[in-house]
Amino acid sequence: MAKAVSINRSLQFEQIVQKVAGEKAIIYEESGKKLFPTIREFLTFCALLGYRHGRKKPIDKSLGTEDIQGVIYEDTEALEFIWLIGISETADVNLLKDGNERECANIFETYANAGLELISNKLTGSPEEGWYSLLFEMTRDVVDG
Repeated sequence: MAKAVSINRSLQFEQIVQKVAGEKAIIYEESGKKLFPTIREFLTFCALLGYRHGRKKPIDKSLGTEDIQGVIYEDTEALEFIWLIGISETADVNLLKDGNERECANIFETYANAGLELISNKLTGSPEEGWYSLLFEMTRDVVDG
């Protein structure tokens, strides 16, 4: 993958995205920070979570989409995770060749969308002040595998 392309996300989960990582995200008293500093980092976590659980969910464009411009991913570790997930999914390093950027991004998007769904299912109905703990548990699941 020679360069970053825009990464799409479904607006189906926009409320959670904004509350966790958006400009008006919940700020936690203990740290004075939001759960994820950027939507890019949150979406990367979602993709890793989806991948960890072997779940993919294509984006339903009829629900609306938002994109993160490729330039936001350039020169970041998030771009490396896009490549890593793509290679892991296809078991083919040729995915990194010029011209395959969109295919690699599509793979990442389906895992991220599945991760968003997993998070949505976990957080829906839970008080927002408890989201930190629930997401921390999910983080341990990704890391500890």
